[in-house]
Amino acid sequence: MAGKKNTRSLKHRLDVWLIVPLLLVVAIASLIPFFESDAWWIRYLDYPRLQFAILLAVLIVLHLMLGGLRRVTNWIVTVLAGVALASHVYYLYPYVLPVEKPVKSIAACPEDSRLKLLIANVKEANEHAERLFQIVQDTSPDLFLVMETDAWWDRQLDSLNDRLPHRVQYIPRQAESYGMHLLSRHPLLDTQIRFRFDEHTPAINTRVRLPSGESIDFHGLHPRPPLYWSQSTLPRDAQLLATALDIREGDNPAVLAGDFNAVAWESVFRRTLRIGNLLDPRVGRGFYPTYDAHNPLIAWPLDHVIFQNELGLVSFERMAEFGSDHYPVLVELCHRPELAGQQTAPSLAEDDLREAKATIERAEVQTHAVVN
Repeated sequence: MAGKKNTRSLKHRLDVWLIVPLLLVVAIASLIPFFESDAWWIRYLDYPRLQFAILLAVLIVLHLMLGGLRRVTNWIVTVLAGVALASHVYYLYPYVLPVEKPVKSIAACPEDSRLKLLIANVKEANEHAERLFQIVQDTSPDLFLVMETDAWWDRQLDSLNDRLPHRVQYIPRQAESYGMHLLSRHPLLDTQIRFRFDEHTPAINTRVRLPSGESIDFHGLHPRPPLYWSQSTLPRDAQLLATALDIREGDNPAVLAGDFNAVAWESVFRRTLRIGNLLDPRVGRGFYPTYDAHNPLIAWPLDHVIFQNELGLVSFERMAEFGSDHYPVLVELCHRPELAGQQTAPSLAEDDLREAKATIERAEVQTHAVVN
């Protein structure tokens, strides 16, 4: 009897002093992102929803196994944890469950209407160019967007000039700047390199002329992530939303690609889809985490290729690790205007345009204050 009593006492102490506090902390951390804020620490909590969901599920099971529902306070903690877990399921289910795919898979596409796009954040300190260029050789992309480049990467990319002769680049002169290169097999027209909300973060806007004569607008982005203590998500959000507004007003079908430093279930990402009439090929197909390539515990989809409904999906792949902390992404698209009636982007919410313009205005004020 004494042994059983001691065992029950040990389980109770384990539950009260370890499981319940952990449940409470993870549940609160899970629910904090519901606050509409661009504070870096709040938005960081959007990233690990899958990790939080798994941890909550394990802790709830342990709590129940240890007999944790004997007190009212434990019931309250369990219900709070259940609500938090349900919130994660709500945000994650399009990427982990076999739901209906809004993006049609295209089995056959004329060669002159195809666009194969490879994107890669190389990580500036990484100098394993040969491993990345082997991926380029194996996949033979029409467009190659390379992010976090510098003068060293610029020299290495010269070796691809015969394969991808059309090129635009921004090579940073300051350590805090992000470099960006776009290499193309097809002609690039009306190309711009824009610095919208700070002087260190370029965006490439151009028009790609396919062999069929059709044109596709391409927008390459790499906004900064939220930074500890120093930077909110405001410039990141403003850059995504401003580009979505440009796409909304454009005449050609558009592709928006890059390392967004935003996960697919974040509110700003979903608003970007709705404003730009854009489709996310991950929905119904999988999680496809692209960061961190060196740490399986941090598995987040930060690198995206989203596009309008005149474009169909031939293939979507995460490629092999090559030395960066990001995996490359390869997407093959097909321009078929008749798909516009078969693919539906998320509907615009009532406050989307108003909230987007307010975010952009706040970012412009912040940029003006920093410059002056």
